[in-house]
Amino acid sequence: MIRRGQSSRLIALLLWGGLVIGCGTSAPKPRELEAYETLRKSTNINEVSKRSPDLVAGAEKLGDHAKEEWESDSLEESRRDALMAQIKLKTAIALTETDQLKARIQTLSSQQAQAEEEYATVAKDLASEKEKLALLEKYLEARKTADADKQRLSQQLGSEQQKAAAEQQRLSQQLASEQKISAAQLSLRTADTVEAQKYARAEYSAAADMLAKAEAELKQSDFSGAQASAEVAKKNADRAAEISKPLYEQAEQASQNKARDEALSRDASGIAGVTVHMERRGDLQRLVLIVPELFLKRQPSIAPGHDTVLDSLASLINKYPSYPVQVVGFTDNRGKSAELVAVSAARAQAVYSALAARGVETKRLMTSGLGGDEPYFDNKTASGRAKNNRVEIVFLYH
Repeated sequence: MIRRGQSSRLIALLLWGGLVIGCGTSAPKPRELEAYETLRKSTNINEVSKRSPDLVAGAEKLGDHAKEEWESDSLEESRRDALMAQIKLKTAIALTETDQLKARIQTLSSQQAQAEEEYATVAKDLASEKEKLALLEKYLEARKTADADKQRLSQQLGSEQQKAAAEQQRLSQQLASEQKISAAQLSLRTADTVEAQKYARAEYSAAADMLAKAEAELKQSDFSGAQASAEVAKKNADRAAEISKPLYEQAEQASQNKARDEALSRDASGIAGVTVHMERRGDLQRLVLIVPELFLKRQPSIAPGHDTVLDSLASLINKYPSYPVQVVGFTDNRGKSAELVAVSAARAQAVYSALAARGVETKRLMTSGLGGDEPYFDNKTASGRAKNNRVEIVFLYH
């Protein structure tokens, strides 16, 4: 986890690097970050924090990260963190408003009960049937008013819940679009590892063009268009990698690649507390390092006591600089799919930040969250679910 001093030094280094290159952060503030800041200013944070302190703290932390990433020209990461901050803050606001509405309904119910009690007490003391009738009419009127208020508040609560569901659906579509774009980016970077721009120029250029189109459509909130363009970009990138791979492999020394891969596997197996296995997906061979139990329950932040394993992972990644590395977050299977995906993506981002703080080049890293998909351990047991709350560090072999 990054300490405040370390974060300041990191930001200073990034700013110094921008000055050396000769250009500063010129990109406009992302819409997601502006939306989050507007929502933050218009919200009674103190009141919302009392109800959901963890969500508000998580939102502010992500919002701070998003601002730092924008200032360091990491726009993609800034948008992602700002989006996650919006989700958390809006969820906290919705919970606060729900509690307020429920409290109002409860107050009305209490008032109604009190009115009934008053009627029962007064009714015993009244000798006149006329007074009893007047009291009954008063009680009935109070009950009618209370019922009307309860119905109105219930309708209001239903409307707010519908609005929250619609907003969650929109954010889910945006997140799905960003995941498809990330998949296309990963495929394009994988194609870079086999020099597809040289060996499959047409397919590579088509993939790059479609990826740029998908990113533009995402900015315009055309989520269906962005997803379709990203899928085409990924197919072209995969095709470019497929064409380039045999040509690239002919130009490389196979024995050196094999020795390097074996050395990486041996070094990875030597990290305590990490499970290592090889797998192949299509033509892509992957070395997967499973790091379990980095997180507590649904927390997106890394739990204390894991500095040693994070140091070892950062050293391993820096030792083998030619491998693209994917950081994939996971959860167990308890909860709604969209929420689990959001939590897993936040976890991957937390490990990404921890590795960056330890000197890993961020351009080599790609993050994603798969929620409760692809469980490695049995979700039927508490131990298995705890281990499924994991992060996988994936080295992509050439």
